[in-house]
Amino acid sequence: MKKYFFILFLLFSFLYQATTIPFELIDGKIFIPVDIKKEKHYFLFDTGAFTIISSELKGKINEKKSSVIFEASDAHDVKSKMDVFTTNDLQVSDLKFKNVNFSFTDVSWMTGRACKKISGILGANMMKGKVWRIDFKTRTISVFDKSLTNSSTSITIPFAEDNFTSVPRVKGKIRNQDVEFIFDSGSGMGITLSQNLYNSIKDSNFLTFEGLLSQGLNSINKGERYVDLMDIEFNKAALHNQIIDSSTDPLNLIGIRFIENYLIDLDFINNNIILNPTDKTLEYASFGISLAPLDNNIIVVNKLRIPSLSELSLGDKILKINGLDVSKIAAEKYCEIRKILDNSETIIIENDSNKKFTLEKENVLKYLN
Repeated sequence: MKKYFFILFLLFSFLYQATTIPFELIDGKIFIPVDIKKEKHYFLFDTGAFTIISSELKGKINEKKSSVIFEASDAHDVKSKMDVFTTNDLQVSDLKFKNVNFSFTDVSWMTGRACKKISGILGANMMKGKVWRIDFKTRTISVFDKSLTNSSTSITIPFAEDNFTSVPRVKGKIRNQDVEFIFDSGSGMGITLSQNLYNSIKDSNFLTFEGLLSQGLNSINKGERYVDLMDIEFNKAALHNQIIDSSTDPLNLIGIRFIENYLIDLDFINNNIILNPTDKTLEYASFGISLAPLDNNIIVVNKLRIPSLSELSLGDKILKINGLDVSKIAAEKYCEIRKILDNSETIIIENDSNKKFTLEKENVLKYLN
């Protein structure tokens, strides 16, 4: 039997030779190493975007300016016109990309959020003509030149590509409403619905988060968002109890909180997204608050509206975390705090009113029951 499986493994390896790319999942987003002239950089892996390179690299990657002007829209529908360039100097693992279309812009805001120097966005236009398998269990992306064989339990979702950017759009149905989504690995949320659509299908049982909601290339979005569990249908396949986020953004997105529950094949050869089931349990792990650096202080920028957090307010300055003095801290030192938050199941915080709060990282979906 072992010999039989070994032969199958060798046969699969021969038929489906792949490039393997390790990735880091940071702040709910995928970051991959990209070589530029033999120097390692990190890019956001973003199926919902056009390829972007940091303005800091302008003049260093043998770029050629084209006659195309690209009107970019971020997730908040804030538009900006950007020049388009081409380069042959991008390499991911052993994949060498030629004639890559991209635009330059400032991506420094991503560096602060990721606690890692970020140099750009590997967008959907770089994914054409290949199959990209995202495996959250091994934290790798495997890239194939051929379409893969699906299992009987796989769900195939056809997609259409946006002109020029190649961003994939899929059709789905939620509570009898037909919905078009952008398949967006740059979103750290689950399945995100515009506020108007969410309002038209919501029930009385949902969670409310308030504060900083998201950040795009050209804008920051604040307000309230709601989290719910709903059934969704893709290509006549029903998926039950999926995490649904509302958003003041005008677009409907499929983000990482959904994607990470599957072994995903992004087939840019046949324009299909294949969902391969895994044994991962659906959860929304959170302390109920989000912290961020602002003017050398650590501030509460987002929180879940539940009774146990009622004495914490948006904008509260945090003085201590697990006894560590964070009353005055440079933005780069926030990364040390992020490690504490990522690696702890319980934290004790003290705000500027000298009130202490013990917070546990828990699956907040339990508050929907």
